[in-house]
Amino acid sequence: MSDFTKNDNASMNRYPESISEMTQSVQGICTGNYSNDELRFVVFCIESLAEDMNVDPVIVHDALTKESDIVDQYIIPCYETLHTQGKEYIVENLKEVMAERGIVL
Repeated sequence: MSDFTKNDNASMNRYPESISEMTQSVQGICTGNYSNDELRFVVFCIESLAEDMNVDPVIVHDALTKESDIVDQYIIPCYETLHTQGKEYIVENLKEVMAERGIVL
């Protein structure tokens, strides 16, 4: 089971308790109309990258949404595959995608 699918994931606890509150807080991240699970996964990716890179999550958010289209063009389209992977794999994969697209934090 991936780290994302565990209900006790500590990084997810920093966000609002209910799905509707969490969705409202991250709705602006993506340009499309995505499911709550996809939005939660985007938050997980941002938090995990921020933790791994020791960077503020806002900086990671901006890099994945404003400086690039990684959320809309990579994370969401690859959600079905990515969310089945472990946290370490997801973080390393996203760091590779960022490097390929010239995103440096």
